[in-house]
Amino acid sequence: MSNLGPTYSTRPVLRVNLKTLKQNYMSLQKLVGKKTKVAASVKADAYGLGAHRVGRTLYGAGCRTFFVATAGEGKIVREAVGDNASIYVLNGPAPRDLTLFFGSQLKPVISSMIQAYAWADATKEVKRPPYSAVHIDTGLNRLGFPDDEFEKLVTNKKLFDRLKVDHVMSHLACAPDKTSPFNREQLQKFRKQSSRLPVLPLSFSNSAGIYLGDAYHFQLVRPGISLYGGIATDDPSQEVSQPVVSLMAPVLQLRYLQTGDKLGYNSTFVAKTEMLIAIVGAGYADGIPVIWSSSDEGAVGHATLQKRRVPILGRVSMDLTALDVTGLKKKPRIGDWAEFLGDNLESDAHAAKTINYELLTNIGSRVRREYV
Repeated sequence: MSNLGPTYSTRPVLRVNLKTLKQNYMSLQKLVGKKTKVAASVKADAYGLGAHRVGRTLYGAGCRTFFVATAGEGKIVREAVGDNASIYVLNGPAPRDLTLFFGSQLKPVISSMIQAYAWADATKEVKRPPYSAVHIDTGLNRLGFPDDEFEKLVTNKKLFDRLKVDHVMSHLACAPDKTSPFNREQLQKFRKQSSRLPVLPLSFSNSAGIYLGDAYHFQLVRPGISLYGGIATDDPSQEVSQPVVSLMAPVLQLRYLQTGDKLGYNSTFVAKTEMLIAIVGAGYADGIPVIWSSSDEGAVGHATLQKRRVPILGRVSMDLTALDVTGLKKKPRIGDWAEFLGDNLESDAHAAKTINYELLTNIGSRVRREYV
């Protein structure tokens, strides 16, 4: 006879605390002060949390400016927040996306003369085209107007006017390290280049840039990872954000291993003593990195069960992960939740030799988003 509860499911869950998300936004707004507005980077499905619910929550917290990477992402956010918000598309315009830009009133971020001419031509016959932003490259050498193209833009007033620019931005390369001299170099260049354009709202700081001080804030900051509870700088003690997400995997089966028993693919783990293990329903398809698999030197990745950290054993597989629960005071039950990320997001990222951004955005599509 089954003793499983009526709410038991084998599907992993990403729990998103919307109250904490809202508090993080308000804490960042308090940090930068009344003269600077806080926008929100909600690209990559709001870093894996779900752009529709995240966008709506941040709008309720007072956010009126959002940044996405693509027009398709912008459409989702527009449906969530309504008409009274600006949504900028960081990757800029492209011919195939124009119906999305016009239909959802999305603002392209223009990063090159090619994009500038393309947008000017595309909006020529449009009665009320969206405004746009100009992105100046100040040293990251990713997207943004390089020096030679910026010179062409500045001297082509007719083209600039056709773009209907309402925002000028750049992007920091080394903001997590407050001691990096490149931060100041980029700041000086941004001030110099933006001064050659008409007076417009300026934006320079991502999450880490906020902690560089008032000089980097200008009229708008655009945090991402700080909204979602991740550490953005090399000095976590200065940061105001709290954890927002936990990846939860249900216990599917308990097994006893005897000394010498092998576990998992390639038999990479061999029990040295009697053990109790829990097989939980999440694997690399859900965002549990394979690199968390145990090594010859011992555990690499961990989960939290009964408020204790328990090690991953053997190799992480596509749908399943094995945990050592021998030392727990109580034997876990089928359906109990093992937690990844949460308060341990940073240490989990370190164990995976990656960054918190990647852990969040790698959470799989079959993981149910649960908003609390």
